[in-house]
Amino acid sequence: MAATTTTAAVTAAGPSARLTAKDIVLLAVFGVVTFFVMMIVAMVCSFSTDMAWWTHAIGSIPAGIVWTYLMARVPKRGSALIAGAIMALLGFVMGMAWTGPVGMLVGAVLCELIMIAGKRAKWSIAVGFAVLVVCWWFGQISLILFASESYVQMVIDMGMTAEYGQGLIDWVHSPIFPVCGCVTAACALLGSWLGMRIFQKHFAKIAA
Repeated sequence: MAATTTTAAVTAAGPSARLTAKDIVLLAVFGVVTFFVMMIVAMVCSFSTDMAWWTHAIGSIPAGIVWTYLMARVPKRGSALIAGAIMALLGFVMGMAWTGPVGMLVGAVLCELIMIAGKRAKWSIAVGFAVLVVCWWFGQISLILFASESYVQMVIDMGMTAEYGQGLIDWVHSPIFPVCGCVTAACALLGSWLGMRIFQKHFAKIAA
């Protein structure tokens, strides 16, 4: 009888269990924390056009620690999608160019699908987060790739100079652009790995 009760409890807490109100609150809070960790790094990196697009690579290390903790605390289907959607909504409300939030949302969908396919194994959480970050990074850059002139005007409207906007465009069209994308994915994987090492007890409960 006790064994049956224990098994039922483990099953109820697994990926197939429904999200509760407490889960939604955790996803919202830590989704916001993940977003603002990236934004703090973005503020520092934005002082230089040479560093601006490295924001996601650098920020994904501390953000990855927060994200993996969140996925361990809420090991249920839909957690990545909801957290990512909250981040995308926050970016949109804060005035981020629309391609950035769209990139986040697409990344969140792909992250969720990867974790479902991988049955929330550690590798699937890490790879899913890396895909989310790369989609976010590419989403913000894509406006430059498809509408450079509009991007310069947007930068001017935000109170910065045309030279700064042009510097960002020139960087994207340089050979370092694809390298940055690869480094961004690698750093996101590193952040996830660090998170799993720090919060290994939480991940051990998932595997139990």
